[in-house]
Amino acid sequence: MRKNLLFIIFTFLIYPVYAQVIRGPYLQAMASTSVVIRWRTDVATNSRVQFGSSSSTLTQKVEDEKLVTDHEIKIMGLNPASKYYYSIGSTSTVYLGDESTFFQTAPVPGTINKYRFGVLGDCGTNSAFQGNVRDQLSAYLGNNYMNALILLGDNAYSLGTDPEYQSNFFNHYKETSLRKFPVFPTPGNHDYNNDNPDRQKDHKVPYFDIFSPPANGEAGGFPSGTKAFYSYDYGNVHFLSLDSYGREDQETRLYDTLGKQVQWIKADLAANKNKGWVVAYWHHPPFSQGSRNSETELDMIKIRENFIRILERNGVDLILCGHSHVYERTRLINGFYDYSGKFNNAVHNVSQSSGKYDLSDNSCPYIKKSSENKGTVYVVSGSAGQLGSPAAGFPHKAMYYSNADHGGSMILEVEGNRLDAKWIGIDGLIRDQFTMEKDVNQVKTINLDAGKSVKLEASFIGKYVWNNGETSRSITVSPTVDTEYSVKDAENCIVDVFKINVASPLPVKLISFSAAADASNVVMLKWSTEFENQFAFFQVERSVNAKDFTDIGHVKGSENSSQTKSYEFSDPTGKTVFTADSIYYRLKMVDLSGKFEYSRVAAVKLKEIILATEPNVPFDIEIVPNPSVQEDIQVRLTGQERGSALISVIDISGKVILTKTVLLSKNLTHILPKGISKGVYFLKAVIGNRTVTKKFMIL
Repeated sequence: MRKNLLFIIFTFLIYPVYAQVIRGPYLQAMASTSVVIRWRTDVATNSRVQFGSSSSTLTQKVEDEKLVTDHEIKIMGLNPASKYYYSIGSTSTVYLGDESTFFQTAPVPGTINKYRFGVLGDCGTNSAFQGNVRDQLSAYLGNNYMNALILLGDNAYSLGTDPEYQSNFFNHYKETSLRKFPVFPTPGNHDYNNDNPDRQKDHKVPYFDIFSPPANGEAGGFPSGTKAFYSYDYGNVHFLSLDSYGREDQETRLYDTLGKQVQWIKADLAANKNKGWVVAYWHHPPFSQGSRNSETELDMIKIRENFIRILERNGVDLILCGHSHVYERTRLINGFYDYSGKFNNAVHNVSQSSGKYDLSDNSCPYIKKSSENKGTVYVVSGSAGQLGSPAAGFPHKAMYYSNADHGGSMILEVEGNRLDAKWIGIDGLIRDQFTMEKDVNQVKTINLDAGKSVKLEASFIGKYVWNNGETSRSITVSPTVDTEYSVKDAENCIVDVFKINVASPLPVKLISFSAAADASNVVMLKWSTEFENQFAFFQVERSVNAKDFTDIGHVKGSENSSQTKSYEFSDPTGKTVFTADSIYYRLKMVDLSGKFEYSRVAAVKLKEIILATEPNVPFDIEIVPNPSVQEDIQVRLTGQERGSALISVIDISGKVILTKTVLLSKNLTHILPKGISKGVYFLKAVIGNRTVTKKFMIL
């Protein structure tokens, strides 16, 4: 017996085990730089994923030596928004990999582009109905990539068992979706063993073994630490996948506002306030009178009454649910948490439009402002696998559109500040659609110098009709007088206005400006003008940091001249005040009306000047600390024991603010009076025939 066992082990080590893939591959936890790839084999093997930029160059690999039937490989270090081909297998055999096995990583969160997200609610029925809905979604996509597939729960009827997941879910979507589009699921009551209260508490259902969502924030969301609920970013869209059936900590549910899940939701929304769009999805809808009735079912009533106001208050734009096997959707609404009969169009609709944006009557898009972010659209899309009979009272009064006669799926298309949602029927028709836009209808005032041009860009995405006849999203204009430009969409729903104020040029043209210091640090400024018209004077300004300038003198202009005029200005302050440092000058050119403009800045590097007739008696002064607050600054003598010094303190404009004689020594001495303001100053000390100047700063 021992020999036979050794022979089997030896044979296994020498000859590779050939397995068949019976599930997958399927993509999980897609992020900007990582992805999880899962699959199942009929016998246990080790795992290998090879990947690369083309199906023929899979030069990179990740391996796991454990022998398993359920394989899970995480690839990290990928490039954002990049396409990768891959194969799956063992370390000795490739099981599957060709042109159809590829994925595209998510972009860096916040990136603007066009993204597509498919939505399937209650899909896992293992029926021809399910297959037809799937095929119409694929037909709509064509060759376009679907950045994510969102599942709204009840993904495998009727008990959510592992065999049901195989037959009702994986076998249906493995070819069209799972191997190339990442899946972001949420559980329904059937995933919880068909309303099994014990499974609500312990979460011991196949759903949590099958899926690997980004629960630790690896896809940009706030970490939840549980597969039951999580969040993630895709471009400028932030998604929350919530669990409306399970009990967290074996006790609280989604409608328990003090429970673990709701506390995480609040933290996640607080951390993601500045995302372009926020979409939340879960299984049990707050509003429906389809095969499930929010008028009578306790779960749905409590979610409506206790929970959804938290999402509305935090600016969630769109809420997607399943559970009810119909399609229903509201307008942009706010503040409604009651029974159907209490819905008031005038009170609860933020917009009375259909939102269809299709040139039909009253169909302009739902428009939101990021600063207010008021209003949410609620959608029930639970007919991807079957239809159900509507409840009494159907359609729900909050719904703009309801359909219990056709199944279907949804596609969300997001580009920048525009979101389009379409419900694709089982017959391939787009039976409902709506558009949301943010921060459009802008009015901008632009001040423009004459002779300059400016680029104007519409705030919205669509077709463009400018009042000057242009049809592109952006135009470049060079008006010579005050002009108003406007651009509207082809549906006449959105208008941006640009008010351009053209500033007339200053009636002087400066053609040269220079600054130079002589050996004694006297700075000579020279400049010339080509013409002057109604011109008053030049104000000469100086700075020690090229930012804060001080007026040091005026030079009268020629008022009216068509000839070249030359000017000079001498600044002798550096002769005795400034150390070896750069000094900056500019001209403020002022006309007779008081209008002005500045010249470019000219810089001069000065020398440190030390006057001395006793070169053999060295000394210096030290300012401690420098920079400092006024009360702390002190001075001491270095190079000799002590000396009587004539001290002068000069501000950066050259104004002497203090002169006194003090006895300096090697010990620190306070010399500054109180009340000197913050700024840059110069300390000049004269001892005998020697002069030293130091710069200091008071903070």
